[in-house]
Amino acid sequence: MIDRRRFLAGAGAGLLLPGTSLGFGQVTRVDVAELDLPGSFSRPSAWKRLLYEVESTTSVEVDGKVVRVKPDDPELFEHPFTVLMGQDAFEIDEAGVEQLGRYLAYGGFLFVDDTSGRDSSGFDDSVKRLARRLFPTRPLAPVPRDHSIYRSFFLIDRPVGRIDRQKRLDSVTVGNLAPLVYSRNDVSGALERRENGSFVHACVPGGENQRREALKLGINLVLYSLTANYKRDQAHVVALKNQGRLE
Repeated sequence: MIDRRRFLAGAGAGLLLPGTSLGFGQVTRVDVAELDLPGSFSRPSAWKRLLYEVESTTSVEVDGKVVRVKPDDPELFEHPFTVLMGQDAFEIDEAGVEQLGRYLAYGGFLFVDDTSGRDSSGFDDSVKRLARRLFPTRPLAPVPRDHSIYRSFFLIDRPVGRIDRQKRLDSVTVGNLAPLVYSRNDVSGALERRENGSFVHACVPGGENQRREALKLGINLVLYSLTANYKRDQAHVVALKNQGRLE
């Protein structure tokens, strides 16, 4: 049995291992890779804060590292959790789309974060085009309310970020998995910090309570990326209540 990072690295080198499990128990020291595209955002302080909270709140060990990786760089396969942020239109060439598709097929996870705060944006249009290129037969669609993403650690009622405009997450589903998840509420904006530790952006309209909910969503996304359909049954709901994590 190998861990998810080594599995992805092997996949990047063309070394698929039949029957290999990508279970949560084999994951070691999680980090975050920002997808490096012209015009895309970089918010390392947001993801470093998230990784800190993941390690403080859960049993997951983190690296605390945030790297920038181009979609056609084989290093992508070293990072199970990848993010793409922005507000303007972007393009990925065919080589980048091909490798990104292989990364997602072999167990990688891509969280896409529209930071624009607008009902429509060039970034949103580009995300939808990218999803069609990656998954031509599988539509980008709302994440069901009983999906594992909303309960992989915390129970999430509403997936907010810096803003609370869109009432849902979208995803592409392959079998029982969602390798690509898309938020239009600027989750990274709720987590981004200055060097002195203060937050860069206000969360509207819900203030600090909304920021806490955005952090919970971020933790859920990291755990989901490591565990896939993790404990979606009612027993998990009861356990969360008993542990005081259902507020």
